[in-house]
Amino acid sequence: MLAKQKTKEDPRITRTRALLINALGGLMQEKSFEAITVGEIAQRATVNRVTFYAHFQDKYELLEAWTRQLIREKIGAQLPQPNPFSEEKLALLLRLVCSFLTDFLGHCPPPHGKLEPLIEKQIKSELYQIILTWLRSAPAKSISTPDQVATVTAWAMYGAAWEWSQTPKREPVDEFIPQVLPLIASNLQALTHSKSNQVHTRQSAGGSGAYALLRQFQFSPN
Repeated sequence: MLAKQKTKEDPRITRTRALLINALGGLMQEKSFEAITVGEIAQRATVNRVTFYAHFQDKYELLEAWTRQLIREKIGAQLPQPNPFSEEKLALLLRLVCSFLTDFLGHCPPPHGKLEPLIEKQIKSELYQIILTWLRSAPAKSISTPDQVATVTAWAMYGAAWEWSQTPKREPVDEFIPQVLPLIASNLQALTHSKSNQVHTRQSAGGSGAYALLRQFQFSPN
């Protein structure tokens, strides 16, 4: 176990992985992901194919690492420390997801193909971890199922942001966020305290919380 941990922390491995991740990012600004080959990635990173496969199983695993790094960099640079929770932080987190999706769609040439499910997976995963941290900081026993709440809230945030990003004549993000934020925040009433009643009155008649958002955008948990 210790040997494995030391291997992961080896700066040479970290550097090589960074070269491969950066190489993929550069190539994705030039052509679609489907058109990029492992050979091109290795050449851009100034390594050989054997070295590539020593770090990543295929280009899809590399894509996951690239996406995860971008999301964490964006969130880490702009979102304040995760605790304590506030609706302002929730709104900022939703804005960051919207920004990431529009940047992704704008800078990565189509077709996106298998790119979208991998992007969705990584964004949901990061959202889940942040929301779960908020929930676990709540008073004891205020939330009985934090894992479920974090999962559904992450689905709702991503689903709303994705649907917005796909709308040809979408409204400005400053108008979009106040419309959907109450639906998302209603799942986190144990954290919003006095604001929870205000959130409740602003919920749509179609249902409450993130499940209402899932129904509205016709998403189904998988």
